[in-house]
Amino acid sequence: MRLIIEARLADEDSDSVNDGDGVLAVVERRDRSLAELGLTLVEGRLLLAKVQAELVSKQVEWWLSGQTHCQRCGAAMRHKDSRSTVLRTVYGKVTVKSPRVWSCVCERTVQTPQRVVHPLSKTLTRRVTPELEYLQAKWAAHLPYRQATAMLKEVLPLNKGISFGGTRDRIHTLGKQLDADIERDIEKLPHAVADVQVRESSHVAAVSVDSAWLRNCDVNRDPGRYVNIVAGRATFTDGPPKLYAYVHREVTSAAARLDQFLSRNGVASDERVTVISDDAGEFAKTVEGSRLARGRVLDWFHIAMKFQAAQRSVFGSKMIDSLERESVENEIANAKWLVWHGKGSRAVERSKALDARLLTREGYEFHTLWWKLNTVSGYLKNNARALVNHGARHRKGLPISSSIAESAVNQVVSHRMAKKQQMRWTDEGAHYMAQVRVAVLNGELSPRRICALDVAASRHGKCIGAAPPGRHRPTNRSGCTTMR
Repeated sequence: MRLIIEARLADEDSDSVNDGDGVLAVVERRDRSLAELGLTLVEGRLLLAKVQAELVSKQVEWWLSGQTHCQRCGAAMRHKDSRSTVLRTVYGKVTVKSPRVWSCVCERTVQTPQRVVHPLSKTLTRRVTPELEYLQAKWAAHLPYRQATAMLKEVLPLNKGISFGGTRDRIHTLGKQLDADIERDIEKLPHAVADVQVRESSHVAAVSVDSAWLRNCDVNRDPGRYVNIVAGRATFTDGPPKLYAYVHREVTSAAARLDQFLSRNGVASDERVTVISDDAGEFAKTVEGSRLARGRVLDWFHIAMKFQAAQRSVFGSKMIDSLERESVENEIANAKWLVWHGKGSRAVERSKALDARLLTREGYEFHTLWWKLNTVSGYLKNNARALVNHGARHRKGLPISSSIAESAVNQVVSHRMAKKQQMRWTDEGAHYMAQVRVAVLNGELSPRRICALDVAASRHGKCIGAAPPGRHRPTNRSGCTTMR
């Protein structure tokens, strides 16, 4: 049994069918045998590569046939020479002929002498198709660069068409373009208007933020510093949740990032959203500087863990007998439920009263319970503005915990950038990877979006992919990852 695959091309204008380069592939199988069923992976890759080469070559050839005459006067332009151009596609590299011609006489002036025109290079400014860039970015956002490159080579006829270094550079370039797009959105945000009645957003159900720490890439220069990356998640009443992330050192205003994220997801200028977070100082500053955030709610999980640690320190204490132990645990539990019902100041007073009562015991100030009770009191006092009636919010079905943000950290950061992988990052590399990964997880990355980002980058006069003057492009530590 033999399957012969040929190429035949039809012209739309004349409906005529022209033979291509003949046979593209011949697949042979033994008669009356199912040992080799269908095409193998190698045969499929080879067939796709040949079809792609045939199609691209004919498309370029037919396009160039209409570029031999001047667009202004219609005169034929003189041929200078012919060179070759390599195009990188999803189905492998394709080499096509790229002729050069002399400009027409009608364009020649004293200031503009005759010049060489390269029609194909002028039209195809990028030699990589958006589909290939999209696949590289998508899978590099989920897998390490080497694994993503190996996987694409395994299923597509790419061979030497891509490399892990090119994939890494593509993530860096795309992340920079996405970051620039966010900054342009920030510049377009409306200014805050005074004396405007605001309302709670009915579209956004909850917004929560949390942070994670990654190992710093340059351990020789600053071994004690880590990369602080912030991740947040917003849940909606009528749609799937959305993520956003950034490296704290790489943004000029964390509050503006939050406003841009909320505005892009449908929060109007007269609406406000409540943010749930822990007691990290950067989150408080972000909410205070935000135009679309009503206020910050302290995460109940962190509050409960503080009280639980205090209750555990009572058990096994030698200075408290078994009869009094239950009374002390009840006092801590009562203070916890005062916080649950929005009475944080009374909970602080109750904790201090218990601490004063136990302070008469010898050696109490050196006991773990003393430290835990003072930690609870200080925690509630420092976050008094973020304490609300958690019980009332819970009964209304409103969120009271930042667990959605912790899952966002796991989804954005841990699964790709930290967990089970000994990676080291720079601030810039982690920031750009976070932008790409968030775009992929939100379903906002597509070949069309990549084309739009390229157009926006060229419109603003930025050569995103080039290295800065005076610097060489790094080979091993590019600001992204280094595997051990």
